[in-house]
Amino acid sequence: MSSTNRIGTIEAIFLIVIIMINHIILNLPRNIITSSNSSALLNTIYISILILIIIYFICKLFSKFPRLDILDISEFVGGKIFKYAIGILFILYFLFSSSLLIRLFCENLKIIYFPRTPVILLVILFIIGAVICNRLGATAIVRANLLAIPIVLISIVAIFFANLENFTFERILPILGNGFYATFFSGISNIFAFGGIVLLYFIPPNLQENKSFKTVAFSSVIISGIWLLLSVATLLFIFPAVMTTEEILPLYLASRFIEFGRFFQRADSIFLLIWITSVMSYLAIILSFVISIFNKITNTKRLPIIIYAFSFAILVLSLIPNNSAQLFFLENTIYKYSVLIIVFLVSPAILIWANVKNSRKSN
Repeated sequence: MSSTNRIGTIEAIFLIVIIMINHIILNLPRNIITSSNSSALLNTIYISILILIIIYFICKLFSKFPRLDILDISEFVGGKIFKYAIGILFILYFLFSSSLLIRLFCENLKIIYFPRTPVILLVILFIIGAVICNRLGATAIVRANLLAIPIVLISIVAIFFANLENFTFERILPILGNGFYATFFSGISNIFAFGGIVLLYFIPPNLQENKSFKTVAFSSVIISGIWLLLSVATLLFIFPAVMTTEEILPLYLASRFIEFGRFFQRADSIFLLIWITSVMSYLAIILSFVISIFNKITNTKRLPIIIYAFSFAILVLSLIPNNSAQLFFLENTIYKYSVLIIVFLVSPAILIWANVKNSRKSN
């Protein structure tokens, strides 16, 4: 994203929501159910409240630095070298998370519809789409996402309500699942489900109105929390046993239970098509932010070369895992803790440090 391309409040909200929604479509609800069992709904509500509290403090910390993103604040805290280090850290994080998501999604596509197609071809098709979107510019990406995200949100709601007759509500019992500690203490780590708020650290310079930052932050988290709750409820009430299966998208399996009369069956293909556009939008947005960060720390303007270079990096990283066991480890361990460290530890620490330094300078 570029500071010359200002975006409205709704557009900014949807940018953050699309990041979270794609991880919800992939495996987030399953991971929460695996760790919390029957208390998954309670844990989801709990971590959503915690995130709202964290967002409140993030907004407070940003209020002293209007129109600045985490890179500008890092430069204020530790100079240009520290800014470069934080910029590289976020670039690596975005490249890793996007390459992991696209590989996992393509593996699922291969299993469901393209068993004889090499996964590299599926990954290349998504990356070509992201490259084309970025060649068209950040404005085109934002507007396309503005059209795509309502359809994606509706698809998840449709799966929930269309499966009501298949729900077994007793699966919510016992209400505390694996116990009080697992739900409220070790379960705190499930806040990684809201890793999409990482974009909040880069959005302030791009907003048309700086005062809308708080609205963007709270609205995106509330929307994501509601849809995460719907997805967790859908999977928990239909088939909790599927949580032990790592091969296929759990929401896709839920969609296969849906039938609209005798002449309209197998609605799952429609949902999968919608989610393909969602993943494409996700990849284009992440690539756009990576390019923006790189431009900001290097002051380079050779956009086409940068687009191709980072696209190739995502392709290479996505092909490194050799099997499903490695993908499972990367998703459930490396990705989870990278979100907790970078999004919820390092970035808030920089903001706190900057506020302390700013207060001392003022005094």
